[in-house]
Amino acid sequence: MILQFITSPKNVSTVPYTQNFVHGFNPPKDVEILLQKSCFDCHSNNTAYPWYAEIQPIGMLLANHISEGKEKLNFDELKNLGKRQQRSRFTGIIEQIEQNKMPLKSYLFMHKDAALSEKNKKVLTSYFEILKSQ
Repeated sequence: MILQFITSPKNVSTVPYTQNFVHGFNPPKDVEILLQKSCFDCHSNNTAYPWYAEIQPIGMLLANHISEGKEKLNFDELKNLGKRQQRSRFTGIIEQIEQNKMPLKSYLFMHKDAALSEKNKKVLTSYFEILKSQ
């Protein structure tokens, strides 16, 4: 019962919205929507938390999962990287999508709308291929 009173820090940025991935890279609207639904909760500086995030230990597990996801890739930090590092990240994103490693199956269990169709995978990978070649 005491566990309920322990809260985890929320992944909500104080950085202005103008410095996030969308404003830094200006993706097409369809790409932005796909990233928002399938990637940003775990790989950006702002998470849209579900109601069950307030229940412990689920909230702690989510906080840990988000922290690990951001450590591997944070879309909002990509603009701050050098071109070579950006290209490396874009290559990794493409590989993760093509190999069906992202979004994680555990995430899809509770977020079915985050699943990527073959068409959506192609939209995302094509976009990141363009960014990679710039």
